[in-house]
Amino acid sequence: MSSFHLRTSHVPYMARLLRTLCAMFVALHVLPVLAREQVVSVPLSGGQSIACLLTQKDGSKPAWVLVMMPGGDGRLDLKQKADGEITMREKNNFLVRARGLIVDDRFATAIVDSPSDLPDGYTDSFRASSRHTQDIARIAADLKHRFPDANLVLVGTSRGTISTAFAGRVLSNTWQAVVHTSTLSSPSRGQALPLAGFDYNAIHARQLFVHHVDDACFLCSFDAAKRIARGHDLITVSGGDASGNPCKAMAHHGFNGQDASVVAAIKMWIDGAKWPKEVN
Repeated sequence: MSSFHLRTSHVPYMARLLRTLCAMFVALHVLPVLAREQVVSVPLSGGQSIACLLTQKDGSKPAWVLVMMPGGDGRLDLKQKADGEITMREKNNFLVRARGLIVDDRFATAIVDSPSDLPDGYTDSFRASSRHTQDIARIAADLKHRFPDANLVLVGTSRGTISTAFAGRVLSNTWQAVVHTSTLSSPSRGQALPLAGFDYNAIHARQLFVHHVDDACFLCSFDAAKRIARGHDLITVSGGDASGNPCKAMAHHGFNGQDASVVAAIKMWIDGAKWPKEVN
């Protein structure tokens, strides 16, 4: 009898582990079948450049191209070898790992790296700078040249939401929509200070906020995110799994275990379909 109780006590853990493994399988194994990828280098002034990872379904003519800003320092070190193999850092970042769930006949993604003159990646202040906005504008122009009939959507996660806030506001005619996920809603301890008091109503494109109710990152209070999202659209996420640093991708901050449901809800909102206000 005691052996039986010991085994059943492991059921919740095993269920969480299975969900995590399934999400990783989807992110890692659906993509090669579904899409083709290339590293695109966009020239900047002063002889610098900025790269993005362009992912689209073979033969597709996407209606939406998501320009995606990962979190952390944003340094991906994107490289493509002669045989087409792509290497990069931050593979667990929510937006990076979710691209295989996003891309289909109607959706393509462009994940933005840090520019060549920032070998250590972005600082919070640089994400809020006019130079950063100009860099994103160059990428947007390149994508409009490649996909003249597509709508561009700016998407950020965690520290990437500093980028979506400022580039969303300044490049008002560029985006059909702006999506902030795991927003840095609670600037604190000298971090995320550019977002302190930021006026999201100054962004003219329609906006979506996506936030986990149990996001334990000290910069990302859910209550503060709800206040910021007033007057805009909000998807509230619950459930999933959390492990490690609460401000990293495998915690609730990165929607760990809820990738497919969160991505599906975001895509429905972007596409104008009926979308769920809660994901659980």
